[in-house]
Amino acid sequence: VSYFATCSCLSDRKKYPSFFRTIPSDAFQVRAMVQILRHFGWTWVGLLYSDDDYGIHASQSFHQDVHLFGGCVGFSEMLPRDNNRRDIQNILAVIQASTARVVVVFSTEAYLLPLMDEVALQNVTGRQWIASEAWATSPVFHTQRLLPFLGGTLGIAIRRGEIQGLREFLNYLRPDNNPKNNMIRIFWENMFGCNFETGGRKTEAEGERKVCTGQEDLSSTDTPYTDVSELRASYNAYKAVYALAHALHDLMQCEKGRGPFSGNSCADIINLQPWQVVHYLQKVNFTTGFGDHVSFDENGDALSIYDVMNWQPNSD
Repeated sequence: VSYFATCSCLSDRKKYPSFFRTIPSDAFQVRAMVQILRHFGWTWVGLLYSDDDYGIHASQSFHQDVHLFGGCVGFSEMLPRDNNRRDIQNILAVIQASTARVVVVFSTEAYLLPLMDEVALQNVTGRQWIASEAWATSPVFHTQRLLPFLGGTLGIAIRRGEIQGLREFLNYLRPDNNPKNNMIRIFWENMFGCNFETGGRKTEAEGERKVCTGQEDLSSTDTPYTDVSELRASYNAYKAVYALAHALHDLMQCEKGRGPFSGNSCADIINLQPWQVVHYLQKVNFTTGFGDHVSFDENGDALSIYDVMNWQPNSD
């Protein structure tokens, strides 16, 4: 059950009969983008996309859906895989030469950042950028250098959710709760700038650091670790785990002689077969504590739901 794979190619049940996901397919993302274009009456648009499955499949869907609503794609350019500057300059020349002022981009930040650097360098303004979910929430572009060119960007974003009790759970973490988990000790040392005494020799750098007690207060820290205000991919992972839990719960509730398999049999908990879990996953139907409905269609796709972002810089 994937929480992050969006390629529409994965909806092919013949190729991927046991694939499910809690993040919407790019096919739905393209439809959401086209709804935005239709809303504003933007029928003449440019398209940029990354040189990978994500970009290529999304661009194919976009071409089809734009034509269906009567729009036209003024240009369609693939971002270079190797960030070759000459190729990037050629793409920027196409953007500048086109009368299309709306530019839709299906790409991860790694492919796109070199182009945006060139946009800033050549002072290319007056474009309305439309961001796919792969870069719509990326802080990499939120700099004083780039925001004059990217301010006002509209983006499709992964749905933000809330996970009840997560902040309390993260703050409860202590090295002595799970002494065998060395990752917690490493995390603790980095978080509080201290070292646990190991009895061995300390390096000169380590000697300058205080000794960890293991009782330091995580709730007093202000870091991305304790910030649960922007749970997007994490919220999808949460839904994926709960989907599996619901499937296994339903499987275990099966009454002997009234099961869904041959001869009305139930799954054998001791000798569980993967295809039996798939059967129950397909029928999953529940609502999260945040109020979102979770179920899968015949292709294993979850109900499509997005946030729409608009980049408006504040004074800070």
